[in-house]
Amino acid sequence: MTRPLRKDAAERREALLKAAAEAFARDGLDAPLHLIAEQAGVGRATLYRNFADRSELALAVFVGQIDDLGRRTHSRLDDPDVFLWFLGQMVELMVRSAGLSTAIRDLRDEALAPIRSGLKQAGADALRVSQAAGRVRADLTVEDIRVVALMLGAPSRTAAAADRDRLSRRTLELVLDAVRLPAGQATNPQAEGAV
Repeated sequence: MTRPLRKDAAERREALLKAAAEAFARDGLDAPLHLIAEQAGVGRATLYRNFADRSELALAVFVGQIDDLGRRTHSRLDDPDVFLWFLGQMVELMVRSAGLSTAIRDLRDEALAPIRSGLKQAGADALRVSQAAGRVRADLTVEDIRVVALMLGAPSRTAAAADRDRLSRRTLELVLDAVRLPAGQATNPQAEGAV
């Protein structure tokens, strides 16, 4: 059983994550780790006590961003189009975190489990809400969130920086067309009976 971090240790870890997110967004994944530690107001030893290497730091930043996406999505569950909003926000996250996406691509499969789990948790309730409202296909499952994330993230991992935003937005358009239910088409028996 792991003990929770002391308050000061937790604050230093949060400062490192915030500094890393800003540095990676501004300077790319090659941002010098000693500058991240400096920006967080801690020494390099503190950085390495919290994160063994750059990949572990990048993973922690990305997992934190996914957790934040989950909280924001959960606060919008009264919107019948929440799953479509969630997909748009996922693209924004991937565009903003292109360097993180690249680093994470290089991690071992088991290291990716928190990302997969986090994305499914972040989108599961949104998917149910939008399906119940007849806004998205009834045959989508929580497992499909991973498939959709892979499609949405492809431009962030493979496209040149100049093309990334345009290709990401086009990918989102295509994915939304694929998951959205055409207006007037019922997805569940309650909706069909209401026609």
